[in-house]
Amino acid sequence: MTTRSELRAQRTAAQRTEPTPQQVPEPDMAPEKSHHFFNFWGTIFLILFVLSTILNATILNPKFVLHEVRDSVVETTITDQVNGALERYGVPTSLLTDKDTDNLLNQAVNQVYAGKNIHLDLSSVTQRAGATTDNELAQYGLAGIGNTVSANLGQSVNNVVNSQLNTPGVARLANGIHLARLTSNAVFALTGIGLLVLAVLGFLGHHFTRSFSRMGVWTVVIDGAICGIVGKLAPQLAADQPDYTAFVAQLATSFMHTAWATIGLVLVVTIGLFIWRVFAGRLLSRR
Repeated sequence: MTTRSELRAQRTAAQRTEPTPQQVPEPDMAPEKSHHFFNFWGTIFLILFVLSTILNATILNPKFVLHEVRDSVVETTITDQVNGALERYGVPTSLLTDKDTDNLLNQAVNQVYAGKNIHLDLSSVTQRAGATTDNELAQYGLAGIGNTVSANLGQSVNNVVNSQLNTPGVARLANGIHLARLTSNAVFALTGIGLLVLAVLGFLGHHFTRSFSRMGVWTVVIDGAICGIVGKLAPQLAADQPDYTAFVAQLATSFMHTAWATIGLVLVVTIGLFIWRVFAGRLLSRR
């Protein structure tokens, strides 16, 4: 028969083997600590990915810049250079049509963004001048002279215009844009792959919404600050170029519109992840 002292001894030994409340680990503490490294690199990747997306859609995109150039002083500058060369060789500037101007702008912008010197082709304008001359001389039996002259004239006009446009500043701009495009495309690809890998790991580790919602908050704050600073400083950097100050200010405004739209999309997704976390947590707690 077990005595009272033996029962008390058995009860005391059982209590000693039971874990105290302080000894029971909280289930969420370990995952939180183990995800700091994941969240840090994920935030870096997402910040760079969003920035490269904005740059590739705006100032590093020739189509975006071409659209801005057509409504700026740059278009007037190129047109004036062409008209000046045409007048020097006695070619009426009325022969330069709107379609010609658009083609010249396309050539100039695409060549600069490819890291090349500007080489405008004005053969269509000079050929039109030759055809006009032939029509006028045909009544005197001198047809064909205009086209012969325009062949040599076209090369001379091209040389004059291109030499005026290919300044050292334009050469530096073309090299800088080409290097920036290569860098931005590489960052976009590498960070995109990194985020895809992290997303898969987050799903498998059951912390995708928690990690990516926090990454999204930091991305919105940091990218928003960077883009805001760029938008304000860009016009000031062009202050020493009065002819292009208005264009840079116009470009900065369009850049900011695209930047805020992209960052706003990240914010919407982040809010959606937070809402999903709240509802998912309530559903789990009811179960």
